[in-house]
Amino acid sequence: MVMPTDLSSPECAVDGAVVDDRYIVPVLVRGLALLECFGAERQQLSIAEMVRMTGLSRATAFRLTYTLDMLGYLERVGSGRTYRLGTKVLSLGYSLLAGRDLVDIATPFLERLRDETRCSTHLVVREGKDIVYLARCAGNTRLISGITVGTRFPAYATVTGRAILAHLPMAEVVMEYEKHAFHHYTPSTVGTLGELVSQLELDRNRPSLVSWGYFEPDVATIAVPIRNRAGKVEAAINATCPLDTYSREEFETRICAAVERTVRDISRAMGYLS
Repeated sequence: MVMPTDLSSPECAVDGAVVDDRYIVPVLVRGLALLECFGAERQQLSIAEMVRMTGLSRATAFRLTYTLDMLGYLERVGSGRTYRLGTKVLSLGYSLLAGRDLVDIATPFLERLRDETRCSTHLVVREGKDIVYLARCAGNTRLISGITVGTRFPAYATVTGRAILAHLPMAEVVMEYEKHAFHHYTPSTVGTLGELVSQLELDRNRPSLVSWGYFEPDVATIAVPIRNRAGKVEAAINATCPLDTYSREEFETRICAAVERTVRDISRAMGYLS
């Protein structure tokens, strides 16, 4: 890991912005550099490892680690020589995430995806047997969509709904649909509980689901589930466009990759560490 700033220069760049380091507190920079050493694959580190990653002297790393430990931002693992992030860091992060609405988090990413693909992009959650649209960014295609915030569709009949249903316990799916009267919206729509369960078992192992006229005959859709910080599927996003906007090959490769990338960014913003 490289220290975030070059403190020997009158000016330095942080995330591409030029700043005046006269207003930077070096010890704070070094302390944050230690905290940034930790991650999903580096949950426990020794002082020697932190020294190697930051370039700090061992004496400086020791004093910073001791201070952060005393303040609750780091904690020693058992009686050993390794540390992990303390509860104060975790509570700060969780408090920030809890104060941000899912729509607020997702909308900038949906706008970016819309601009990148020209598709209409949507944020969707499940309520019982339905999916409900929470956000919509209209795309630059000739598709005239009646979808607005609050629109509901049957979850089993759409790839967006299936992207969420696939990650529920199958016992819950069976209970929900045991007495349901399935309706065929297109020839591809599942028509029985057995067909739905079989389809969801396949869907569960796919990072994204593609509809080529599955729910609406002239519309292509890609749907990907969103995970929260606990790793639970909380919602899904989709990108939709007329079938003739892209070739099927391009839609299922380039556009699909863009949607999957967007969901990874949203899930990370919600605290999910894959």
